[in-house]
Amino acid sequence: MRFLIFTVVFFLVAAVIKIDLTEGTVPLAAFDDSQDLICNEQISVQSISVLTTEGESVQSLFAAYPSEVKISLPERMAHFYKLNPHLKKQAMVPGELVKVPIYHQRVQECSR
Repeated sequence: MRFLIFTVVFFLVAAVIKIDLTEGTVPLAAFDDSQDLICNEQISVQSISVLTTEGESVQSLFAAYPSEVKISLPERMAHFYKLNPHLKKQAMVPGELVKVPIYHQRVQECSR
């Protein structure tokens, strides 16, 4: 009898977890009013020229010149190599002038 009850409880918990993972419980929080305001936001990409030093890497440049906008590392690396195509197949040399992408967020207009 215990085994039967345990099995039923186990399958109920498994079904609840499956439904929660596939459909989620987030739609229950759809009463949030902050979604009513729609803003047209754009990200502008600018670049600054930096003179590299000994032992510097692309990641250290990104850490030294952070972005206002949260952007993924692969996207930032893609922009970096688009600005510096000569660095795709070679390492940075100390004293080299490279361009580092900097991102700014601009809000154009907001409407309800």
